Amino acid sequence: VWQQALEAVHPTVIVTNAQQGDGVRTLLKASRVAQERVNARRARRGILPRPVRAAVVGFPNVGKSALINRLVGKRAAASAPRPGVTRQVRWIRISDEIELLDSPGILPMRLDDQVAAVKLAICDDIGEASYNREQVAGALFDLLLALIPAQLQERYGLDPEGLTGEAWLAMMAEHQHHGLTLKAAEQLLLDFRRGYLGAVALELPLEY
Repeated sequence: VWQQALEAVHPTVIVTNAQQGDGVRTLLKASRVAQERVNARRARRGILPRPVRAAVVGFPNVGKSALINRLVGKRAAASAPRPGVTRQVRWIRISDEIELLDSPGILPMRLDDQVAAVKLAICDDIGEASYNREQVAGALFDLLLALIPAQLQERYGLDPEGLTGEAWLAMMAEHQHHGLTLKAAEQLLLDFRRGYLGAVALELPLEY
């Protein structure tokens, strides 16, 4: 759905997974085509060709550096499963034709929309010191209950129907974590972030 919505606005949309490498070759091929097109225009104007430069921009911890490393074929940019690893901008040469600007994650100065703030916390886009993990995990459960109730029951062995996030975490804590709701919260958040619950979009484009 998101790909269709983006393709309605942007001429080229390439879906990638930097962890698994899916779509990386397609992206690299498309970037080379763009480089050839740009340098062909330069040649017509009598300008010497040079590497095409592009910036990699996005929220923290969405895989910008991991994608660059996939494109380079080695660990050229610091990458870890937490926000804030990239702290400064720098150019990284992908090939003789392409250079990418690796940049720190970008967030609004203020997040007045608390629903959006909770979703950013769910996706590990803001530091853990900024939120209560049990409250965020409870909000995640409420979202997932409306989207993938069967997957929740299959993975955790508990019937989620009719439960609030708080009640489900308490049940999970008793079932698997010796009554520790924080451990239950951490498991749900980690399972979601690592994709163990499947590819789940927490919101849809406005037109859907």
